[in-house]
Amino acid sequence: MISRAERGCLVLADITGYTGYLAGSELEHAQDVLADLMETVLKALRPTLRLAKLEGDAAFVYAPTEKIDASMLLDTVEECYFTFQRRLRSIRQATTCECNACVLIPNLSLKVFAHYGEFIRQRIAGREELAGTDVILVHRLMKNTVAEAMRVQGYRGRRC
Repeated sequence: MISRAERGCLVLADITGYTGYLAGSELEHAQDVLADLMETVLKALRPTLRLAKLEGDAAFVYAPTEKIDASMLLDTVEECYFTFQRRLRSIRQATTCECNACVLIPNLSLKVFAHYGEFIRQRIAGREELAGTDVILVHRLMKNTVAEAMRVQGYRGRRC
């Protein structure tokens, strides 16, 4: 069955510093922190945006056009970013642990990429997947040098 194309907002919320954090930390403790942070991100994005897929250190979410407008998107992204930053601070303040997983928490941040475009929903191995050139494009937005060029750790990239 061929799905009909839909239009909507495609969003990636990416935990910055994830690879370095895992490489420099005790895996068991680091994974607990990262799971907590990813849950924080997902809760902040819902119900405005729907989870398409978890991609390691990123949540790929979307909303069809009729379910979101630019103002709702901006409010949701902003709330997600600040909720994430508050959770980072509270995790760090709540621990006296000096393991690398706890010491390196401040190295983590969040980048959010959004793109308005076309996609289809398809079933692969019993799971719904999004596909299309705009799905590829929003993933390519993550592969940029804005953070390095602007000397910022986290930012909200926007293309909606």
